[in-house]
Amino acid sequence: MNQWINFEQSIAQRLTREELDREQTRAKNFRPEGAAIIRGVAGSGKSLVLRNRAEKLLEDFDDILVLTYNRYMNGWLKSKLQEKGISKSLDCTTFHKWAWDTFKYTYDWDRKDNTRKNIIKLTKNSNLKYQAILIDEAQDFYDEWFQALLEVLAPNTDSLFIVYDNTQSIYGQPHRRKSTWSWKDLGIDIPGGRSQIFDLNYRNSPEILELAWSFIKPALAAADMKVEKRERDEEGRVKNTPSIGSIIEPKKKLSRSSNIQPLLLEVYYEDMAIEIARQVKDALNTHPESSIGILIHPQGKDLKIEISRELNELQIDHHAPNSSQERDLNIVTRPYVVVDSWNALKGIEFDAVIVAGIDRLTENTEDRDRDFQEKAGLYTAMTRARDHLVMLYENKNSIVELVENALTYPSLLDSEE
Repeated sequence: MNQWINFEQSIAQRLTREELDREQTRAKNFRPEGAAIIRGVAGSGKSLVLRNRAEKLLEDFDDILVLTYNRYMNGWLKSKLQEKGISKSLDCTTFHKWAWDTFKYTYDWDRKDNTRKNIIKLTKNSNLKYQAILIDEAQDFYDEWFQALLEVLAPNTDSLFIVYDNTQSIYGQPHRRKSTWSWKDLGIDIPGGRSQIFDLNYRNSPEILELAWSFIKPALAAADMKVEKRERDEEGRVKNTPSIGSIIEPKKKLSRSSNIQPLLLEVYYEDMAIEIARQVKDALNTHPESSIGILIHPQGKDLKIEISRELNELQIDHHAPNSSQERDLNIVTRPYVVVDSWNALKGIEFDAVIVAGIDRLTENTEDRDRDFQEKAGLYTAMTRARDHLVMLYENKNSIVELVENALTYPSLLDSEE
């Protein structure tokens, strides 16, 4: 089988961007007091801005809480803050860990409305107050979590900073994807001028972004999720502000292209693990200081175990966690190879991504919201890849056909240039 990934083809385009653009800088520098919200497409730098916002707020506040949904994203944020010597006066953790450490909130409470409401009562009766709270991956937070956090936010500052992308909404909250919903429904008032949109994708090559968008766009329509572009005039000034319930169409960055097309390959499951391990070894031989994510369906633990075993056979250092606690990993500096579900790796990015077993997804025509969440998971997996994307399947089903068709679609997206 031909080599899937050759980093020599993309090393000149490797993304190392850390500085903020004009719109990101404006969001970082919102005045400290009051709520602010960022809607951004995948790869637009939402988490980067949140990290810089936290650093900025330390100039004015002493007690700051930074929350994410998943552990990998939290590890990235914490390690980046620690690089700058930022740790004291700032608590950076996942919501579940914070709620457990503080109020003994367990994962079981998530399952029912009445048990989730317990956290609101507990926070209301506590003396805990933060001068600022920042929330990453907010699309996956339950309503009750926001209501609880408002109880521990100091009223004299009311400093709440939220970043999210409903296109990556994979853990429910379908009501918040509707155009009729508003943050005011949760008691969160966003003052004028403190809502920002990031529509430029920096992370993905235009080839990868076009594929991902062509795949997810029909699912957005089927779930009644309105898509809008942010229009600009000839001088670059924004002409329209998409409604709060709309999905923002991403803009691609042509200069990110290495002219490498995503691959969709048929591989028998009995051969998949060993072939992935061989291909990872070959890829790292082309440039060892690289990152590779091997992403599998959330129900594909058996495949994860097989892939990890084959990587060990070839003596390839990697991380394949068996529990949530083992995901407390700082994925920052290359090289690294990670094998995990695409839900767990939401928010993380890699030089190359291998998505193993996309045929484990099935369409759900009976439940549009659940169908969207499954497809949003695969969209999220695709958009973890900076330059190289390989998707594997054994049995051609409707999901594989959707990806196959998306690979042949004409370009849909506008570019920054």
